[in-house]
Amino acid sequence: MQYFVTGRGFPTMDVGQSAQVVHASYLDKDEFMHMPRAFHKHENVFELVLALSGSSLVIIDGIPYTARQGDIIIYNKHSYHQECTDQSRGFSLYCVAAAGIKIPGLPEDCVAGKSIPKVIHTGKDFDFFKMLFSRIFDMVRINDIQKVNLLDDYLHVLLGEVIPRCDPPDDYAYSASSGKAMIADQVYKWLSGHYTEKITLQDVADALSLSPDYVSHVFKDQFQYSPMHYVNVLRIGQAQLRLIETTDKISDIAMDVGFNNIGNFNRAFLDLVGLTLREFRKTHTALKEDYDSRDIKAETKKA
Repeated sequence: MQYFVTGRGFPTMDVGQSAQVVHASYLDKDEFMHMPRAFHKHENVFELVLALSGSSLVIIDGIPYTARQGDIIIYNKHSYHQECTDQSRGFSLYCVAAAGIKIPGLPEDCVAGKSIPKVIHTGKDFDFFKMLFSRIFDMVRINDIQKVNLLDDYLHVLLGEVIPRCDPPDDYAYSASSGKAMIADQVYKWLSGHYTEKITLQDVADALSLSPDYVSHVFKDQFQYSPMHYVNVLRIGQAQLRLIETTDKISDIAMDVGFNNIGNFNRAFLDLVGLTLREFRKTHTALKEDYDSRDIKAETKKA
């Protein structure tokens, strides 16, 4: 269940100086299992996720973490991420998406630096964080625009508690300390920079002066995916954003994200997302248009 903030009671501080909630969502265990997403990134918001129960493998910018009950997951703006439903157990969550934060030394809408672990533990403070997330979710769900500034105050309290906890030492952090891990990291970086091109496993191996079998072995051992599967999920993640945010032809999207065959694109998309390309676009565009319509009505009413 996802709800958007559709209006504000009165002007707040400049968005560049004060973070504001954009939307909030809650997924129970069943909803989480039935909402698989390929790797994707957000262009306009950062997200904070609170794990309410269970556990799930989470991959953030190629780094694997295991999020468990009481953990907070940080998704910076422009950060590729995925919660892996096929490697989760009883996972449920709250998610708050916001924009407008600027921490010294970090890009806009980034909560934690590149080298900082993106999964942090709340420990004995879990109930306190659960209260903050639930209050934010309930206020967005109810959509009382007269209380929207109170909503942002709760967000600022949440950020004030999360940011100081972003310390580099953490047992969930991936560290490329071994030789194999360093090679896997090199493969990841190469794939992330070339995934829209027509590439093969041999291309990766040639670029790094390694054998294809070794590249596949060290990458899968570190990231749980084969290199070419990772390429596909990156491509599908970008395709999802294009299908939602643009009216570009499916054939053009396929070529731009790296598929030179529309049939392969269709099959890969259906396998990863569970919907055909047209089903996905129709469903999510309708939702986006509904949110946009509500935004326009709210702004018109306020004016």
